[in-house]
Amino acid sequence: MKQIITIQARLFPKKEEKECLDNLMRKWNSCKRCAYNRLLEGKTRKELKKELQQMFNLWLKATVSSIAW
Repeated sequence: MKQIITIQARLFPKKEEKECLDNLMRKWNSCKRCAYNRLLEGKTRKELKKELQQMFNLWLKATVSSIAW
């Protein structure tokens, strides 16, 4: 049986790290909005996985998590 442990922590990123993190979150949120709209149009999750990964240049796990919310 797998055991899952959650750890909460505060981040204190440097300025350039904060910019990188902000850009990543912006991309992910845009991908999430786009996935929602495409699902409303009737596209399947399988089609979206490939399309969104190419469109937003995110790794697969981030793309899948934006669809699966």
